[in-house]
Amino acid sequence: MKTKFIGLGCAVAVCLALTSCQELFQSKVNMATDTNPANLGDLFEREEEIEELGTSAQLFVSQGLLAGKIQLTWSQVDYATSYRIERAVVSSTNASGGYDVPDESDYNSICDYCYSTSYTDMILSNPSATSDAYKNHYFYKITAQNFAESLEGPATDPTVSATRGEGWLLKSPSNVQADKGKSTDTINISWEPVEEAVEYEIFRGEKSNGTGMELLATVTANQTSYENSLLTSEQGTEFYYKIAAKNSYGNSSALSSIAMGYSLKEGAPAIAGNVRVVDGKATSKSQLVITWDPVAATSATATITYSLYKTSSEDSVYSLVKNKLTGTSYTDSSGLKTGVIYYYYVQAVSYDSATLETTKGAFSESGENSYGYLLSPPDSVEVLDGDSDSTVNLTWAPAVGADEVDFTYTIYSSDTQNGDYTILQSDLAPAQGADGQLTAAVEKKNFYKITTNNPLGTDTESVMSAGAAPQPAAPQNVTASKTALLSRDFTANKNNVYPVLISWEKPVSDDPAGYYVYRSTKTDSGFRKLNEEPLVEFEYIDANETAKAGTVYYYKVVSINSLGQGKKGNDPQTDTARTCMGYGALTREQWFREYNKTCKGSQKKLTLMHKTPDTSKLGSETINGDISGTLSYKAVLVNGGLGGAEITMHYENYADYYIGGDSSMGVYFRLTGNTDTTSNMSANGKMHESVVCTGMYPGTAGYNKLEIKGGAAGGGYYEVTTRDLNGNTVLENGDISWLIGEE
Repeated sequence: MKTKFIGLGCAVAVCLALTSCQELFQSKVNMATDTNPANLGDLFEREEEIEELGTSAQLFVSQGLLAGKIQLTWSQVDYATSYRIERAVVSSTNASGGYDVPDESDYNSICDYCYSTSYTDMILSNPSATSDAYKNHYFYKITAQNFAESLEGPATDPTVSATRGEGWLLKSPSNVQADKGKSTDTINISWEPVEEAVEYEIFRGEKSNGTGMELLATVTANQTSYENSLLTSEQGTEFYYKIAAKNSYGNSSALSSIAMGYSLKEGAPAIAGNVRVVDGKATSKSQLVITWDPVAATSATATITYSLYKTSSEDSVYSLVKNKLTGTSYTDSSGLKTGVIYYYYVQAVSYDSATLETTKGAFSESGENSYGYLLSPPDSVEVLDGDSDSTVNLTWAPAVGADEVDFTYTIYSSDTQNGDYTILQSDLAPAQGADGQLTAAVEKKNFYKITTNNPLGTDTESVMSAGAAPQPAAPQNVTASKTALLSRDFTANKNNVYPVLISWEKPVSDDPAGYYVYRSTKTDSGFRKLNEEPLVEFEYIDANETAKAGTVYYYKVVSINSLGQGKKGNDPQTDTARTCMGYGALTREQWFREYNKTCKGSQKKLTLMHKTPDTSKLGSETINGDISGTLSYKAVLVNGGLGGAEITMHYENYADYYIGGDSSMGVYFRLTGNTDTTSNMSANGKMHESVVCTGMYPGTAGYNKLEIKGGAAGGGYYEVTTRDLNGNTVLENGDISWLIGEE
């Protein structure tokens, strides 16, 4: 419990209403007034103090519980009236196969006001096995809030196991395979295991689009395959299979991708043998030739045709290339892409003209010669700075097949992006670096492309790679506004924070095609790109929807060339003047809330105002700020109490808090001025004077319009003017409700 001095610099004011010294000591007032009379004790109240909020000790996030949702529950925080939920998405694993805790700047609010200690995050409204969401892990943070007390606790810590907050969806079984003609009476189906599964459900149908499937069988989680026994009448029929994983809670995953399988029918043709891609190791830049051995007819009235299928290093699904082939070779030139390995399979099909029956044979087996790839240009071409202003280093990833074929490379250059490219260097065979890249030092030009050479191929040179160009220099004088008035787009976010203006100048030595702007709460990591399209202007307004009062942001601007390439930007770590650090101005209401934190903190240090009996509250004292300055308190009766009371509160360079708790960042609010109160015998009156603030958010709080009723703030307005760091007015003097001070 505490004794609360009603008002002062906070939300309300103190008034002393007494009739005489005698009645003061008798602790009674017996006079007829327009309102209920009050003694000194009426001007103080006792209430339970809530100084700060804690954080949830435990955060439970579902892991593989549901196919489209993630459920969260957390321990309650005392005095919290709501919770904010933030989420970060991590899509790639680390070297050990796990998922690293994301940077703080990767978290975004998904629910600002949750009024319970549980939440369901809908990731997929219509779960599908092909969704990229199943590759992700989701990290959550919970922050307790009490807006009535203007309090917010620290967020849960993802580096602590109890509040790591990591979850994921119940994924579908992957890599589902079904036998294609390996047996006459069974089809074996296999799949990759799902960690949370306790059983698998196998569905089967006869339509290639997966409709009309029925549950075929259920197996326990220690099985990742199932043998589908067939009736004689089902031999040769193409069946389509999907698998669902089921966890211990009885929840099922989305159905897997589809897999086709069939059994051999009696009299089916043999397997096509010796399937091979002829000279398929980067000998052509446009086509692959596939051959196979002929399959003997099953009878004198039967003819054999062939169906050719392929999979790839990008897609494990079997796709039909061509059917009803009568020969034993085929040239595939449709839809082939450079940099992709293709795997081919042949199925013999018998048609008996006497019985009018079609019978399919088994798919051929994958072999060491049944795959191939086009002569492909290198990937990931990048231009880095050279050892002098006239040279650059080109780096690139080896072309596909470099582990099987001895390639050389040719570098081309051009003065314009879409102009003619001429040979700059040829027959290059640089050694592969530790990072797996190849590097060559070349003369500095505007644009480059690289080809791959295979002297043993039908085509000896690949098509050209994607273009690359030197990276432009970093922009100059990157500056972010700090509590500034902007000439446009000046609208506050839901946290009552206005946007930040980031501006810069082009580099002296380069003329970038555009710029990307990045933001982080740290100088060394966690930067997130803010604009999807390159900026051609030299400024950007960051209407950060998650910006909060008291939080600073660091901005990095990166120059890019006409190809969208570039990595050079300003370095916030070396910006000792913090010119690239910015934060938005506050609304008048939010400014007062932040200012009021220092006022409230200062009052807690006073002793006289908390004393009993009432007469002990009269007098004067001075306390020191935690960082600087003083607060002087003085309470006196006017005309022996008949004239009411006068309370004087004077701040002189008073400061308690640093920005973000970091002394190197400077003072949050520094107060100089008065918050004085004058009252009559009925404890009615007014506050007056004003306080000038410097620090992170300069401004002035005025009290001349605040009404005192019955010993407390009971109406009127605070007057607030906000300024930038140079003293320029951001928001002109304006009124805010006295109720803001009551929060």
